Amino acid sequence: MAAAQKLPSKYVKLAKAQLGEDPKNIPAHVEALRRWLSSMPHLTCPDDDDFLLMFLRQSKYVHAKAQARLDNFCTLSTMKSIGDIVWGTPLDLKSKTLDSYLNTGMHLPLNYMEDGKMCVWIRPGVWNPDAFSIGQNFYYAYKTIFMIASDPRTIIGGTVVLLDFTGGTSKQVIKDPNVMKLWARFTQEAVPLRPRRIIFYNEGKLLDTMLSVMMFYMKEKMKNRMLWCGSDIEKAFEAEPDLRAVLPPEVGGEGEPLEDLIQANKKRFLEFYGKGDPTGTIKVDESKRPVSARDFLHDYKDYNANVMGKSGTYVKVDQGEI
Repeated sequence: MAAAQKLPSKYVKLAKAQLGEDPKNIPAHVEALRRWLSSMPHLTCPDDDDFLLMFLRQSKYVHAKAQARLDNFCTLSTMKSIGDIVWGTPLDLKSKTLDSYLNTGMHLPLNYMEDGKMCVWIRPGVWNPDAFSIGQNFYYAYKTIFMIASDPRTIIGGTVVLLDFTGGTSKQVIKDPNVMKLWARFTQEAVPLRPRRIIFYNEGKLLDTMLSVMMFYMKEKMKNRMLWCGSDIEKAFEAEPDLRAVLPPEVGGEGEPLEDLIQANKKRFLEFYGKGDPTGTIKVDESKRPVSARDFLHDYKDYNANVMGKSGTYVKVDQGEI
């Protein structure tokens, strides 16, 4: 039962302070969302307490928002997306491509910080497009996101995303605006996470166009949480003092060495999905979608480079809770 979910006392307090969570009310919230899910004939997905709690906590127990995000997550998990890959496709844990991805350490969840937040260190500069395609890259990113969201501490404490472009070349630059549009739509409309800050490190002029496209699709709330460090990682530590303890020495931190982090994440990933891939059970039958569930997913306009000046003129998208 949801009420039996074990949380460190720090996270019980954080959940109350930040989400308005009352442990006594959790079972009723979960059961209400489960009843709603059972009334949606088009959705087939996990309905265990932990899965449903991800969406309740992300929405701060506002059920209309939890319902929309859960529906969006299922919908986007089962559609062909970047590289014509369906993200909900079950993992092949023996895949050489997966092994290559895990060994690069491109998407590394770090330890939880003292203030409760967890940092995801994203390293596009280590991606070799010849080893795995851009579609496979985002497919594995989706699986990593689901893994970290499945730990209740992640959503309760919130996340810090560190986008580290060290070593990036033109090979890693995403040139198709539709890729950024699809990913922005997924992260802003469907992912059960609570991003508290997005930090850009070693972002260079090579990335100007790609970052302009990304900013085109970002909600104002997310733009306000962005920090641009250039080559000075100390700016990140000033904004997030507890970040230093979890980042490795390779980027000025005091945490475990990079290779140890890579191997720990690989072990965690294989153990998590070795028990099964819950995302592989998700199905959506659009022919059965009720009228009440037709407007959950917002449309995102196509990118128009002519409206993007250096100062930024951004498309207006829904300003709902992230």
